[in-house]
Amino acid sequence: MILKIANTWADWLVENGASSDDHEIYTYGAECMLNELFSDILLIITAMMFHKTFEMILWMLFFTPLRIHLGGMHASSHLKCMLSSILLSYLCIFSYPLVIEIPASIGIILGVCFFIVYKIAPVVHPNHPVLENRMSQMRMRALVIILIEIILTCIAYECFSKKVAGMATVSLFSVCLLAMMGKFSALYK
Repeated sequence: MILKIANTWADWLVENGASSDDHEIYTYGAECMLNELFSDILLIITAMMFHKTFEMILWMLFFTPLRIHLGGMHASSHLKCMLSSILLSYLCIFSYPLVIEIPASIGIILGVCFFIVYKIAPVVHPNHPVLENRMSQMRMRALVIILIEIILTCIAYECFSKKVAGMATVSLFSVCLLAMMGKFSALYK
C-alpha cells in the first residue's frame, strides 16, 4: 500500500515538471515519509488506548532526532518496521520506572549512550550509501543531539520530573541499541 501511494506521488511529481530520471528517488522519499507518518499515527493511537500518550510523545521526542542522525538497524519491510517500533516504544514505556528506581542507573546509561554515539556515529544502511562529507555532518549532529538530550535529561531529573528523565534515558538507550545492532549486522554480512 505504501509503495503504491509513493509511486503515485512520484508519478504526479514527474507529470508536473520534476525530472523523470529521479522518479526512483521521489518514490523512495515518499515511501520513507509515509512509513514514518503511519508509524507515528499508529504509535499515538496505541498510546491513547493504553493511556500512555504522554510517555509515547516523550519517547518520540527523544528518540527521533537522534535516530535520524545516528542511524542503525532497519526492518526488512514497512510492516516489520511499524511492529518493531511499537514493541520498542512499549519496552521503553514500561521499563523506565525500573530506571528511575536506581538513580545512578540514569547517569550510567546516559554515559554509555554518549560513548556509543561517540564511537560509532553514524551507522548508515548498506543499501543507502552516504557521501563522506555528509557522514561527518551526521556524526557531528548526532554528537550535538546526544549532548543536548543528556543535558535536558539531567535538568529534568534535578529540577522537575524523574519520570521525564527516566523516559528520556530509555529512549536514548533504545536508539543506541538500534545503532549497535545496525553496526554489528553490517559487520557480519
